[in-house]
Amino acid sequence: MFAGCRNAPFYRMTSKASQSLPLRREGIVAFERGDLDLAEARFQEALKLNDADVETNRYYGETLWLRGKRQEAMEVLRGAAGKHGAVDAETSLYLSLGEKSLELEDFDEASTWAKKVVDLSPKSVEGWELCGKVDRAFGNNEQALLDFQRAAHFSVDDRSLLFQIATLQNELGDFDSGLATWQCLERLYPTNHEPASVFAGKGEAYVGLGLYADAASAYEVAARYEPNEPLYRARLAETSLFQGRYDEALATLDAAGSAFNDDPECRRVRQRVEDVARANMEKGVLH
Repeated sequence: MFAGCRNAPFYRMTSKASQSLPLRREGIVAFERGDLDLAEARFQEALKLNDADVETNRYYGETLWLRGKRQEAMEVLRGAAGKHGAVDAETSLYLSLGEKSLELEDFDEASTWAKKVVDLSPKSVEGWELCGKVDRAFGNNEQALLDFQRAAHFSVDDRSLLFQIATLQNELGDFDSGLATWQCLERLYPTNHEPASVFAGKGEAYVGLGLYADAASAYEVAARYEPNEPLYRARLAETSLFQGRYDEALATLDAAGSAFNDDPECRRVRQRVEDVARANMEKGVLH
């Protein structure tokens, strides 16, 4: 009754494909510890035995990329995309191709790979995030926001995604939603360990809503967390300007010290403060 089994295409452990697996494993270990010379050699050996393996091709391409052989790396990765493998392996490959295409500023190709990722894995957080990055590169910010929100639906506490969402909401002028997202992001960090950029984002949203005192409080925290960042100091001074406190705005810029005097944004705000103060003086508003 088992006679038919003799013709079944069982995988032979002595095949070249199986012989390539230890070489691939050695290559991955070398890759992960940063020994790219050994990694490249092992992946080449493995591919001589089995050039159809998607994972080996992907790691080989990643190795070449890290070694600065970008064109060769893309050729290897594109070639691997024409082969069939496990869904996870193909997804990782398309993601890699998409991210690298973005870095090479080939947005059309990046879009192709991003679509392949979400077609293959519709719940892929990385895939929807890649779609968002591509749409952002094309200037399609509203679609990018939808992409990032789709990604966040599958990873609700992803700090990077929430940061990108909040940034886009600010840029699109949806300051109510932006502020809510910044506040949500803030809660994902331990108290006093939040990035300064989160408070700067809150400050921008508060300014957009006309809540200048709240904006000043947010920018004060950002400037305290990163005292060497002139942009935060400039934004803090600007909130005083919005409230008509010109001396306070100049004092904020002066307190930053001479190191910030040459910063373009600080110079712009200082000039604006002086111009507005002068104009109001001429109108008799200031005495």
